[in-house]
Amino acid sequence: MEPTTPRDDVLKIFEEIRRAMLTNDAAALSRHVAEDYRGSDAGGRSHDREQYLAAYGPGGVTLETFDVTDIQTTAWTDTVLVTGVASIRGAYQDQRFEHTLRFLDAYRRQGGAWRLVASSATDVVED
Repeated sequence: MEPTTPRDDVLKIFEEIRRAMLTNDAAALSRHVAEDYRGSDAGGRSHDREQYLAAYGPGGVTLETFDVTDIQTTAWTDTVLVTGVASIRGAYQDQRFEHTLRFLDAYRRQGGAWRLVASSATDVVED
């Protein structure tokens, strides 16, 4: 088996989180989201780990699509940033939505594993 880089490891976790959000798999999200996680959504609302898990767990947001492009990473010894563009479509309660977002996710090595510690999303504005 070839050794992996922190970027490889984090991109694998990023994909596992993306799939977990699509399937409302709270257990998978819980494994990868740090206890001290903080984030903000495209509406400017901040959230902590519990709110994030509730939003994407069973009964939360239903995503029909979650496609990502333009993924780039920047890595340090114990931190990796992942940026890109996400196209999402779905519903939350009775509200349908469709967004194209720029995102920034920060992963940190904690307790021997990579964990999502922060995320931010901003609606892409067409000029």
